[in-house]
Amino acid sequence: MYSVMIARYKYFPEVKTKGMSAAPRLVLFTSEHSHYSIKKAGAALGFGTDNVILLSTDERGRVIPADLEAKILDAKQKGYVPLFVNATAGSTVYGAFDPINEIADICEKYNLWLHVDGAWGGGLLMSRKHRHKLNGI
Repeated sequence: MYSVMIARYKYFPEVKTKGMSAAPRLVLFTSEHSHYSIKKAGAALGFGTDNVILLSTDERGRVIPADLEAKILDAKQKGYVPLFVNATAGSTVYGAFDPINEIADICEKYNLWLHVDGAWGGGLLMSRKHRHKLNGI
């Protein structure tokens, strides 16, 4: 929840004093297999759960970067302002590691906040053998 709140305040600081009416219609993106906390943050922080857009995954449970980019473009075409992408480093469903480098490139291209949920797999940063799974952080 804090990562979503920080992203919102970075891009739309006036929300802190004027509320969500000071921001455009913002959307968040996360994996269809992500932790429930992203939808919970959408509800608690005033985005609404309908504005948490679920991203398709491959057979191994990893976000498909092309789907992210297509959904960003679709949201923009509908008048929404993409704000935040949640990538997962070790999903609770599959243990999947999203392709963080590719997602980071898309976030940079569209100036979106990227959060990597490393609660399950973030510890691999300490592993010489497996830290490559977190390239892009």
